[in-house]
Amino acid sequence: MDERTISSLEDIWPLQAELNARAGFDTRALGAALAEAERKGSLPAAGGIRLEVGKALKSYVDALAAECHELQECLAWKHWYREAHEGRQYELQDVQNARVEAIDMLFFWISICQLLGLSPPEVYRLYAAKLAINHRRQDQQRSQAEHARHEQENREVT
Repeated sequence: MDERTISSLEDIWPLQAELNARAGFDTRALGAALAEAERKGSLPAAGGIRLEVGKALKSYVDALAAECHELQECLAWKHWYREAHEGRQYELQDVQNARVEAIDMLFFWISICQLLGLSPPEVYRLYAAKLAINHRRQDQQRSQAEHARHEQENREVT
C-alpha cells in the first residue's frame, strides 16, 4: 500500500501516472508528447502521437464507461423488478460500493486528463471556464434543440 500523503489533485496526478505506466500506458509521457507537439505546431494531422494517444484514450474511455455501468448496478433501475413496482425505482441500494465505483471512475478520469496533456491547474482553469458557460446556458434557459448552435462555445474554452 502506498504510504504517501494524498491531499490534492496535485498529489494524485503522479501516483496515477505511475500506476498507468505499470499497467501498460505511460499517460504522463503520452500527454506531454501531445502537448509538446501542439505547442511546437508539429501535431500531425493524422497518425503519430494522435494515434498513440487515441489508442490509450479508447482504453480509458471504455474502462470509464464500464465503471459507470458498475455504478448504475448499485441502483434499482430496472423497471420490471419489484422495486420499481413498489415505487422505489432508482433507489440507491449499495452505498459503499457506489462510493468505490465513483473512485474507480476518478482513476480513469485522471488518466484521460493525463493523456490529453492536462495538469491539475489546467483542469481547474478549464473547469472554471466551462462552469461559466454552463451557468450562462442555464441563465438563458436553453433547450436541447438549441445545443448544436452553441457547440462553438466549447471550442473557445482555452
